[in-house]
Amino acid sequence: MKTIRMLLTIALLLGAVSVYTQAEIRPLVKVSIPFSFTVGKQSLPAGDYTISAFHPQLLILLESADFKHVAFAGTHPNYARNQSATTKLIFQRYGSVYFLSQIWTQGDTSGIELPLSNRAKELARNGSSGDIPTIVAEARFSQ
Repeated sequence: MKTIRMLLTIALLLGAVSVYTQAEIRPLVKVSIPFSFTVGKQSLPAGDYTISAFHPQLLILLESADFKHVAFAGTHPNYARNQSATTKLIFQRYGSVYFLSQIWTQGDTSGIELPLSNRAKELARNGSSGDIPTIVAEARFSQ
């Protein structure tokens, strides 16, 4: 199991290097997330994270402050009529599991949306309807 996980990590890193040569990595935000959450298929613990986007914003990278937890996620753009008043992450909760769903940066009319994962869809089908989105307000611009 460790070998498979290591090979998968190496493959992701090699893929990231390949994408990096073709795209610019732009730090978006540093954030403290007070609960465990899921990005795609990966569960991450509560903690401090840096979120970066590969330009164009089709892929994001989440890294914990201690670099023990890393996740990549495919995204697509989301647009609003008005500029976002704050930098915020929006999580959708199904049952007791929080799924990262959107990222908005202050002053932008475009945000990043993560597609609903298969696990979230399964929880929704099994009667764990999505609660009101939870917004993490502690987001701040990355320097």
